[in-house]
Amino acid sequence: MVSQTDGMVKNQYDVIILGGGPAGYVAAIHASQLGLKAALLEKENVGGTCLNVGCIPTKALFQSAEVMETVKYAEKFGIQSQAMYVNYQEIKDRKDKVVAQLVSGVKYLLKKNKVDVFEGYGKFLSPKKVQNEKDGTVLEGENIVIATGSSNFLPPIPGINGKNVLDSTQLLALHTLPKSMAIIGGGVIGCEFANILASFGTKVTLIELLPHLLGNLEEECALLTEEAFKEKGIRLMLGTKVAEIRDSEDWEKEVVCLKDKEPISVAAEYVLVATGRKANTAGMGLEKIGIAMEHGYVQVNDRMETSLPGIYGAGDVTGRSFLAHAAYEEGVVAVENIVHTKKEMNFKAIPKAVFLDTEISSVGMTEEEAEKLGYKVMTGRFSLAGNGKAQAMGAKKGGFVKVVAEKENHLILGIHMAGPSASELVTIGASLITMEAMLEDVEATIYPHPSVAEAIREACLDALGRAVHM
Repeated sequence: MVSQTDGMVKNQYDVIILGGGPAGYVAAIHASQLGLKAALLEKENVGGTCLNVGCIPTKALFQSAEVMETVKYAEKFGIQSQAMYVNYQEIKDRKDKVVAQLVSGVKYLLKKNKVDVFEGYGKFLSPKKVQNEKDGTVLEGENIVIATGSSNFLPPIPGINGKNVLDSTQLLALHTLPKSMAIIGGGVIGCEFANILASFGTKVTLIELLPHLLGNLEEECALLTEEAFKEKGIRLMLGTKVAEIRDSEDWEKEVVCLKDKEPISVAAEYVLVATGRKANTAGMGLEKIGIAMEHGYVQVNDRMETSLPGIYGAGDVTGRSFLAHAAYEEGVVAVENIVHTKKEMNFKAIPKAVFLDTEISSVGMTEEEAEKLGYKVMTGRFSLAGNGKAQAMGAKKGGFVKVVAEKENHLILGIHMAGPSASELVTIGASLITMEAMLEDVEATIYPHPSVAEAIREACLDALGRAVHM
């Protein structure tokens, strides 16, 4: 990164981007490609949470866990496997190498596109001026994109700041595999870490306040995940509130909970707190310049415009979506509007993926969400037990594809799936929703055989009452 240390130097830019995560670095590169002079301020490493301590490192760990699961069940495929041993330091080293390579790639792209990169944290002096808090440099921009991301949220639980109580960033930095782990929070982050650690042999307890895991996904996906976790040996404590975290007599942590108003506790070597995210807006002077905020998040419209002309928001800091691929597009939409393209963000077709032994993915509305919005709904479902490719791959039981459509005109509103390659196949669903496709459009499309993707077509045919393979 470039760091200027010659005092209060003014630098003129067409656009200044605050934050070098997925929203920020993509916005900076896209701005430069459109002929804008762009500056990027990032206080740590470019790539943000996703690349450094989020999506990428967890998927590297997941890949090692998936290999472990494959070896465990190799005999099912006619392969005799030898004794297994988890070398966690080598797993961590591989994860770190993947991250370092991709961070280096982002730095190269910024340099290639002639983006001026400054190491530091931006504070607004006025709606057009930002000061780098690290060295006092003042940058002046005709437009500014706030893309400072989010960080781990720690709820006010007594003992939450104690020893061996970790957030996801701290867990990724461990050099040794925990013997046991209590995870507070059954959302995507908590579930993915529970799955990874259990594959490596850690004794895992997962504590969730709500009655089900993965509360923002199709309920059938949550129920399937819960059943799979129980079979994997993960202890689930659903509908359970954490009251306190304290040290126990045998040097473990004790998580004291309440379930149905009755006290219950769990002991573990470590506690992972995975209870959500908070916006990184502290100390930026947003209140001073009058940016509209809500619960710490920068408020934007679908064009990523804030309440002040020339200032935009993108990524987690807006609270609209906490997904890296959404942040990419939000950064692009912000820049497009800077050059007066009048582009809007399509929040209806953002795919979600949860990387577990049985992958979960979802795009669009759940059946419940569609009904609450007043749609008359029709659904179709296809079990992967009837899909040749999934069975050949040794797919675990319970996999499925579910489609949610509008009853009158058969407009596809949502597609939800669990099974092999779900994180890849959800892109088909996102495309169908973006194109406002009907069930008949899928029926008219020939899908390759054998493929797991065929299950999407069969689910759509089921909704029409014309499924063939069920």
